[in-house]
Parts: sequence; structure tokens; C-alpha cells
Amino acid sequence: MPELPLARRIEVVRLPFTSEFATEKRFADTRGEGHLILNGPTVRRAGLFTLEPGAGYRGGHLHHGKSEYIYIAAGRGQAEFFCPATGERLEMELKAGDRLFITPGVAHRFRAQETLTFVELCDRPYEAEDDQTVDFDRE
Repeated sequence: MPELPLARRIEVVRLPFTSEFATEKRFADTRGEGHLILNGPTVRRAGLFTLEPGAGYRGGHLHHGKSEYIYIAAGRGQAEFFCPATGERLEMELKAGDRLFITPGVAHRFRAQETLTFVELCDRPYEAEDDQTVDFDRE
């Protein structure tokens, strides 16, 4: 079966900033901010990361079986994606409130334009053999 185009293997949703009822949203009140990131899918692993501007990349790998959601809680940056099976590349700007869904086989890495704080949510526990390092500059 042929690979789907890379743009169809990555989903980007900008969560709305609203005080109205919604199961996935961002909001602020006198107590602070809230981020309702994901409602429904099973999460087997969660992580919180930061990345400073000029500090290089986070990522630079693909997963053979694991799908990931990446939620940008704060900051601004850039995501790069690469599909080794097709040679396709895709870049996109990220900002607070963006939620990405990345399917298996899509290499990904992130760079900060201002301090990034992001959450990684996965559909299975971490297994080292599921990761494959990808050299974006050589591929």
C-alpha cells in the first residue's frame, strides 16, 4: 500500500482560547490559565519539555509504531518533518495552543524561536527499539 502524502500524516489543531464550554480548549480566569489538551484517545506516556532558542533541536527521530500528540503550551518555534519512505519534507511554524498528531514513520524535530514549553502524549509506553534517529541534514 502506498504511503499517504506527508501532509496527511500530520494533523495540526489550534485549540480555541475561550471561556465557553469545550472539551479541548485553552482558557484564562482570575486563577490562571487552563489547557484542556486532549479528550478521548488513550495516553500511555506523557512528558513535559522545554526548548530554548539557539539550543538546537529536540527530536530528530521517527517512531516505527508509536503515534504522538505534541501540544505547544507556550512559546513559538518551528517543526520539521521528513518521510524517509517518500523523501517528502514539510516545515511549519508553531505557537501556543497548537496540537500536532504525528503518525508512525514520520521523522520530526523542533526548534525554538522563543522559549518553547510542550507536552508529548503517546499511545504506548516508551520502547527504545521503536525510535530511529534520522539525520535531517543528510537525508
